This record gives sequence, C-alpha cells and structure tokens, in this order.
Amino acid sequence: MKKILVPTDFSSNAYAALLYVSKLFKDEALHVTILHSFSNEISLLTSRVDRGRSDTMIDKLYEQTNLDGKRLVEKITDNITQKAHKFEVITTPATLTTTINKMVSSDGIDLVVMGSKGRTEAENVLMGSTTITISKSLVGCPLLIVPHEVNFAIPLNLAYATDYQDFYQISKLKPIVGLVRQYNSTLHIVHVGDENNLNALQQQNLERYKNDLSEYNTVFHFLSKRGSISNTLHEFSTSAEIDLVALVYHKHAFLKQLFREPVVTRVGKQTNSPTLIIPLSN
Repeated sequence: MKKILVPTDFSSNAYAALLYVSKLFKDEALHVTILHSFSNEISLLTSRVDRGRSDTMIDKLYEQTNLDGKRLVEKITDNITQKAHKFEVITTPATLTTTINKMVSSDGIDLVVMGSKGRTEAENVLMGSTTITISKSLVGCPLLIVPHEVNFAIPLNLAYATDYQDFYQISKLKPIVGLVRQYNSTLHIVHVGDENNLNALQQQNLERYKNDLSEYNTVFHFLSKRGSISNTLHEFSTSAEIDLVALVYHKHAFLKQLFREPVVTRVGKQTNSPTLIIPLSN
C-alpha cells in the first residue's frame, strides 16, 4: 500500500492537493495521512498569555483541528469513489518541517503532497513560504507541489529539465518512471540551449540519457532561450501541454544555480502544472 503524506492548513489550496493525489493514484490502495501543525498558533499564544491560559487554549486548538480534520475526511471521501483509499488525520504542535522529516524516516512515506500556497498567502503569491521551506529541507522522499488552479489531467506528458552537466539514471527514479509506466506517458527531456553547443561532457550525458530511456516513449527537446530559463520552460510547458514537471533537487542542481534562488521558486511561480521534486543527497 502506497503511503502518502498531505500537510494541510485546511485551505482550499491544501484540499486541491489532497484531491489531486487521490485522483492521480485512483487505481491504487493508498494510506493517506493528513497532517496539520499549529506550531505557529502556539508561538503566538505563549508570547501573549500566561502558561495556564495557553494550555487551555492549546486544548481548544486540538479540539478545533480534530473537528476540522474529521470534516475534511468526510469531504474527500464524498468526492472520490476509491474505496481502497484510507485517510487519517494527525494534529501536532511541532513544526511541519520537523514532523514531515520524522514521519518520512519512521513511517516509510512514499510521497509528500502539498498545495503551492497556504491560507494566509496573498493572492498574487503563487508559491508559499512553507512550501518553499519544505522543498528545501525534505530528505529521502519526493515532494509533489500542486497549484490551486490546476484541473486534474491524466499525466500523459511529463517533462524533465536538464543542462546535461550531470546524469541521473531516470529509469531508477521510481517517482517518475512509476507514473510513466502507469499512464504510458511520454517523457520530455528538456534543455534550454542548442544541441550543437553542447560540450563533450554534455554530449556524453545526452547519450547516457538516450540509452537509459531507450525503452520509454521519450522526446528530447532543445529550446531557444526566451528571456529567462524559467520563462522558456514555462512557455514550453504550456505549448507542449505538459501535465507534470519533474525536477531533481540537490546542492548542485543547475536550476538553483541559474536562477540564484531555490529551484521550486521560479518554476513554481511560472507554471500551473504540478511539480514533482526529487531530492538527491549527492
């Protein structure tokens, strides 16, 4: 049974992420843990009131979030037909980052799924601060970021961006190839730049990608840069009707270097496609 962790602040964006992943794996048995943290509320309480009053108010927070969680499970079960999906709600006073990494390590979580922004984010902010923080700190588990505006579509076209300075054996990256096999998807390998301008190392890695993906329906794209790299990828995702963008995230990630900001920030702000982040330790 696949184990999914969905952090929530009970916003519509968080619900969109929960609904999306329920549809994405509609034919699989899922155990979905819905995680809510009220650590921010506790910080405010303990700084404003005495200890006795804060304990009482924390008890009320537990009561309210447990009630909200029960309503959320009722809502999602009403909106899907997959009886093989099991939902549970966990409420914690610890921070999301700490709790998520602890659960990934101890509970064997296969995938973390988040909305792109939370309840308190401004409307013109497309990537919330909490999502960015978790994308940078998550260890040992892929992260799927779902925009609020996205309408679920079977991921028939998946994009993977590379500068060919590094090679990652995509055929061994289960979060990507699992979806490709499940939906018989086309995998688009995208590079911003001219193929003729690749150096010897890049040419070698291009051949390694071709060999690695020979059994899959794969298309290699070389894109002329239009403004920024992030804008180029966005325009390609729109024109090619990409359903999901996959990225490898590690300390040498080329997108992080080129954008001079976390890899998720600009890509997330430039696309309505869900973004799958796969953290690597090297």
